[in-house]
Amino acid sequence: MERVDVNELVGRVDIDELVQKVDVDGVIDRVDVNKVLDRVDPDDVLDRVDPDRLLDRVDPNRLLDRVDPDQLLDRVDPDRLLDRVDPNQLLDRVDPDRLLDRVDVNRLMDRVDVDRLMDRVDVKGLVDRAGVADIVGDTTGQMAGSVLDAARRQVVAVDEIVGRVAYKIIRRDPDSVPEGPAALAQRFSPDEKGRGVVQGHYAGPVSRLLSFLIDVFVFSSLYTVVSAGIFFLVNNVIQVQVQSDSLPTWATLLSYLIWIFTYIFVTTLLFGRTVGKGIVGLMIVDRQGGPISAKEALVRVLSFPLSLAFLGLGLLGIVFGSERRAWHDKIAGTAVVYDWGRRSAALPAPLTSWIERKSHDKSAPQP
Repeated sequence: MERVDVNELVGRVDIDELVQKVDVDGVIDRVDVNKVLDRVDPDDVLDRVDPDRLLDRVDPNRLLDRVDPDQLLDRVDPDRLLDRVDPNQLLDRVDPDRLLDRVDVNRLMDRVDVDRLMDRVDVKGLVDRAGVADIVGDTTGQMAGSVLDAARRQVVAVDEIVGRVAYKIIRRDPDSVPEGPAALAQRFSPDEKGRGVVQGHYAGPVSRLLSFLIDVFVFSSLYTVVSAGIFFLVNNVIQVQVQSDSLPTWATLLSYLIWIFTYIFVTTLLFGRTVGKGIVGLMIVDRQGGPISAKEALVRVLSFPLSLAFLGLGLLGIVFGSERRAWHDKIAGTAVVYDWGRRSAALPAPLTSWIERKSHDKSAPQP
């Protein structure tokens, strides 16, 4: 074996003739594939693979034809897939304009079932959450308040004019009298709209007369309704036939006076004003401007007839008095002032300007 020249031997072998004589199938059958694969280094093989050339040789169409979409989707876990999606990046890459341009609005609206959509809308809940009732109520209240304040403003203006004429008759300087009770006194000054604020000032004769007339209408109407209700109950429930015209005059008059007393006393005690005073914007206070007490309310009601006695002589203090107080106000220790609740009582701007000009002329030094 040492004398064999391997190179010379290999050189004398005809490779082509040798390959033709080899039984390829027999050789392959004798190959142990597992041993061959065990001796293969995958990392070394992959390192020697050129990915670009490999991809160039792949036919995508043939590859996709061999893919079974159903099996592929069955193996997809949607939850894991969505967890890996970054919504912010996804939305950043969406072009809203292009998306909207591709939407066919007409087709979209045609597919909307309006009736079903409205059936699913909780209209009552929507209205409640939107606060529509509150908005309507506030708007209506503001409009009604504005109209009422405009009417009150004109009444206060007439009060001011009548009061100044009355003071001129008795030669009293309007600027020398107190504007209101100590606790409520406010300096007469225009607001941002140029209207003189008179909140807490003594109420004049016109507004007090108007409130009295409204009260006469209110308690007369209520008396008619209440008395009719009482007669109905007596005649139909108690089964005692009584007619209003069958009562003696003194009984009718007495019941009417009791009703007037009850109406004025209860409303004054509970609210500090009657219905008429509330509409006009007046409030009954004690002499210092505080809330009226039960005793003061009772004395005021009981002494009211004294102001009407002697042809209404006790009411002249409302016109000419420095504090606009009638006899029943002085006896009870009360006063009536302007009070419009959350909104300040005010004069019209033109009258305010005139009053300020007159006051300025009086305060200017005389030559």
